[in-house]
Amino acid sequence: MYINESDTFNRDKYLILKDKLDKKESFLLFGPRQTGKSTLLEQLFADSKKSKISFYCQLPSDRQILENDAEIIKRRVEALPGPKPVLVFIDEIQKVPHIMDVLQYLIDHRLIILMASGSSARKMKKISTNWLPGRVSLQHLFPLTWDEVGLTHIPQHLNRHLLYGFLPGICRLSENSQKEEKLRSYAHLYLEEEIRMEAVVRELPRFAKFLQLAALESGTSPNFSKLASQIGVTHPTVREYFQILEDTLILHRLNPMGNSRNKVLGKPKYYFFDIGVRNAAAHVGHSEGILILEHGKLFEHFIVLECLARYTGKARFFYWTDHKTEVDLVLEFAEKKVAIEIKSTNKPNAADFKGLQALGKKTRLTQKLLICRVNEPQKFDGGLAIPWYKLHYFISHTRALK
Repeated sequence: MYINESDTFNRDKYLILKDKLDKKESFLLFGPRQTGKSTLLEQLFADSKKSKISFYCQLPSDRQILENDAEIIKRRVEALPGPKPVLVFIDEIQKVPHIMDVLQYLIDHRLIILMASGSSARKMKKISTNWLPGRVSLQHLFPLTWDEVGLTHIPQHLNRHLLYGFLPGICRLSENSQKEEKLRSYAHLYLEEEIRMEAVVRELPRFAKFLQLAALESGTSPNFSKLASQIGVTHPTVREYFQILEDTLILHRLNPMGNSRNKVLGKPKYYFFDIGVRNAAAHVGHSEGILILEHGKLFEHFIVLECLARYTGKARFFYWTDHKTEVDLVLEFAEKKVAIEIKSTNKPNAADFKGLQALGKKTRLTQKLLICRVNEPQKFDGGLAIPWYKLHYFISHTRALK
């Protein structure tokens, strides 16, 4: 939903995070670059009536201050007049991971509420940073959801988002040429700032080639050996490259559901975090032509990414056997389990429910949904075919398992 006065978006996460601050709970907000983390936290920071201090670690000056003297945070907090705790906002905290011990001390002594953002967990994982277990909750911010851009009310804009995705900065632009230029620069900035400057890999050209191939393979269970041969690296190197994309929040991983007894294939599927970034990184462009060539793949991304954002921690699995029986997504809630198959068709038929029916024989399901481009729901023996823009309605109205 647009806020006309500031040309920004109402983010569903705002109220969740505000509630945490009201309860004096600290949090780290992680998400890929340009998903709006800083904007969201700055709004929370501005709206807070507490005493507060901030550090922007993207700025060399702020980063150097914290690198040279982490305890300056403690001295500044103690110097502030008025009641404690003080609200402390640290942007891009992964750039100064050694400050976590100081932050832990301040949280333990109820001197601060920490509100921090980060776009990569790799550096912090590498040095086994104290993640403040039990003291700070980990929150995630995704690109804009359908409701946040009003897409469920204007479903005719579907193709626009299949081409350009849901990054806030892209959705604000009116000219397609501007969107394309900004999306092209995303992959370049990622390689320069996340990979080259952090010295994550030794051979940047090979990683750049891998990034393109990984984008082309997005939505699949990639063949690591084939990719290694195409790039000219080893199989373990490709595995490491995929881990880098996960750690820097570029990729989501979906694990297969089941066990070897069910003959479920054991390789995960990977999805780029945003369709527009995927199209740019894959070098397929953003013309209407790719809607003809890749509509099914883009539509699947569109549904999966929305579910990952709306049902964080619930959208965890897909189902696929060696008999090519497939279910694209399984949502597991406390009292219900929803299986989802995704087809870009507007003429569903009984054969489209083959995977859903097979999974229903293996595990109890509360709902079997075929998400497609029909205008109204249709009942089949294997489940329901529903319009994509009514997905959340049907999930929310699914009855719990008895």
